[in-house]
Amino acid sequence: MEIESKFTISELSTKFNLAPSTLRYYEAIELLEPIERNGKHRVYRQTDIDRLGAIQCFKQTGMTIKQIQTFFENEKVENNFDILLTALTQQQDNIEKQINQLKENKKFIKKKINHYHSKKEAYLNNQIEPKWH
Repeated sequence: MEIESKFTISELSTKFNLAPSTLRYYEAIELLEPIERNGKHRVYRQTDIDRLGAIQCFKQTGMTIKQIQTFFENEKVENNFDILLTALTQQQDNIEKQINQLKENKKFIKKKINHYHSKKEAYLNNQIEPKWH
């Protein structure tokens, strides 16, 4: 029989780079299921780590706490596939837009880098500085 790993709030706080107060908040607003306690201390299990991983992923893609709550509430409803798929597809579309915007921003930054390299070269060689265009 395999023994399930257990984790402290401090260990999860470090693992996910979250303040312990954030973990307690997630539990209070039911993003996390009620956490087992060993006396007065919280004891996190692998299922809690998996849920935190999903929360972090969703947050990093721009989902709000409310959207994440709604997603998890809909997960509890049997055969709620269409609502879940719609939410995930919308988020995927949002991510694609973010990626495209980041690519445009990267092009701009690259152009600025090239411009300042050219300005530096002109300065070092006593030449006329190039104009930004």
